[in-house]
Amino acid sequence: MVLATSPLVALGGLIVIGVLSALVYWDAQRVGFDRPRLWAGIVAGSTGIGLALHVFVGTVPIPGLLVIVLAGIVFYLFERDDVVRGDEPADPHELPGGPPVDERRGDDGSEEDSR
Repeated sequence: MVLATSPLVALGGLIVIGVLSALVYWDAQRVGFDRPRLWAGIVAGSTGIGLALHVFVGTVPIPGLLVIVLAGIVFYLFERDDVVRGDEPADPHELPGGPPVDERRGDDGSEEDSR
């Protein structure tokens, strides 16, 4: 039964890999990565390895395939977060995207009540 659906799975997987790689390349260019083709290749490579294992081996456990497939995407998202947020150290008193600490203080230096 695996052999009967393998061509369909392989074709669908190749389409998904192509679309996903194109989206990663587009997003990496938009965000300002130095090498967007490299990241699209990393995502395509990890997803392609997972697809090849599923189609040609067939007995690989699904959780293992998911780890392989998602590895490239997760690494890309970690790198994207670093590029977007910069290399500044985290401020423990401020949420990402929130107002800076100085804007929440009143004229007398006390915290404003937001209620």
